[in-house]
Amino acid sequence: MKMKTFDCVEIQHRGAEQLTKKIDRLTVQQELAFWAERSHELKQRQATAKAHEAHRQSRP
Repeated sequence: MKMKTFDCVEIQHRGAEQLTKKIDRLTVQQELAFWAERSHELKQRQATAKAHEAHRQSRP
């Protein structure tokens, strides 16, 4: 059996801790702005990935 060199759950927990530290001291308005910006960035990355995939599939 192959040993994993990483722990997905631990990585997820570390990310959640970092996020909590980042937004912990924000006001409600600042936190809403933070999430709006992050959502916008995600939508841009998804659109770029979708365009790249469509381009890749259209090539012979």
